[in-house]
Amino acid sequence: MDLAVIRGKLESEGIECFAQDEMMAQTNPLYSNAIGGIKLQVRRSDAERATEVLKEGGYLSGTDQPTPLFRMVDTATKDIPLLKTLAPEFRLMLIVGLLAVAILLLLLVVNGAA
Repeated sequence: MDLAVIRGKLESEGIECFAQDEMMAQTNPLYSNAIGGIKLQVRRSDAERATEVLKEGGYLSGTDQPTPLFRMVDTATKDIPLLKTLAPEFRLMLIVGLLAVAILLLLLVVNGAA
């Protein structure tokens, strides 16, 4: 229901929207959390105006914006063939997991050599 209200508000302001994973969430609601829910997307050129509209309408607060680290990871991985199909949240989790494994392997090698 929130999607319809927010989409309606943006479209009434002339901002075109697309709801990614909307059909998946409707078909099998249990998968919604696993895929990160429905993602309401706007064109890059409309992003700033959409943010303003949503803040004015009380749908967004200042804390709802992605962190600089999240934006950096999203920008750095969005063109990698195997990763670009994943949601940015999953890309970030995958990178953190790979770094943890690399650190553990390094610790094992260092401890094994001592």
